[in-house]
Amino acid sequence: MILLCPGKGLKSMNNECGNQKECRLRQRELFNLLQTVKFWCKIILYRRLIQVFGLEVLFMEMLVFGIAAAVSYWYETEVFLFLGSAYVTCRFLYKWYMPLLETWPPEHGETGRRVLGCLPPVSLAIILFVLLTMASYDVVGIWVVFYILMGYAWICGGVFMMECLDLSWPFDAVHLDNKAAVFPAAGGFVGVTLIYAGANTGDGPGWWVVLFAAGLGLITWLGLALVINLLTDISERVSVDRDMGSGIRFCAYLIASSLILAYASGGDWTSTQATLMEFSVGWPVLPLMLFSLAVEWFYIRPSRSLEDNRLQANILPSVLWGVIYLVYAGIVLLIFHGIPERISGGVLL
Repeated sequence: MILLCPGKGLKSMNNECGNQKECRLRQRELFNLLQTVKFWCKIILYRRLIQVFGLEVLFMEMLVFGIAAAVSYWYETEVFLFLGSAYVTCRFLYKWYMPLLETWPPEHGETGRRVLGCLPPVSLAIILFVLLTMASYDVVGIWVVFYILMGYAWICGGVFMMECLDLSWPFDAVHLDNKAAVFPAAGGFVGVTLIYAGANTGDGPGWWVVLFAAGLGLITWLGLALVINLLTDISERVSVDRDMGSGIRFCAYLIASSLILAYASGGDWTSTQATLMEFSVGWPVLPLMLFSLAVEWFYIRPSRSLEDNRLQANILPSVLWGVIYLVYAGIVLLIFHGIPERISGGVLL
């Protein structure tokens, strides 16, 4: 950047600025001012993006987790990540349960409080089952605790990232007593858990390959859910219209798609390129997403109606659609991906 002092020539520049040193000092001050303005513009932009995507509540937790993971990877020790994951886990469980306990009167949002309160223990059971049966041979003892804590830290990020779907689980399901929002909340929590648990299956050199594989599954899963939400406004039908059928269908889709992507995220680690290629076995999630889009487009107009009887009439068909989603995921896992061969091969032994 070249800045000249006012004037038409060197003589006028020397007269107005005094000397070259003073002129350069003014240039440096102006440069520093521009850098300061640029810095704060970035801060404002980043903060706005954090607010738009619903990440403000977990910024500190994810910062701690990211720093702990980076330090652990650099120094080749899991101690820092263990402590960081424990911190994030405690913060996450505190933020998850406090809104459930502070609701008044106690009977308000009782269904939401009971369901949301059971989700962390359910996720613990899923992760623990996978670690004890399908994880690497060296995941024993304290390492089981390590991967459980890292799993809760991962769930913390995944669950709150789902707020970009315009659904606030504690606010909608508990404070507003919106029973339709309970289903996507449960489906989202279980979906994030299944993807992380799936990434733990198979042998690998360390914890970083688990995060890499789980990241592939989570990004794909969340991206497809965003497409459905943008094209069908399903979150608005759940949160505003309180359409129970939309909540049931979206819950079933989230769980079914996570089952497919959980399998795609698992397996033995050989290399980054091989993992990316092997993740392509999750392609059956795309037909599932397209089928879910077709179903939601069919239900858009009925769910916009203000007639409660029509909304209630959608519950039974929505349960049937949800069963179809889950059956499809089961067929994909049991037939197309050869789960019976893996079980017979001793994976679960």
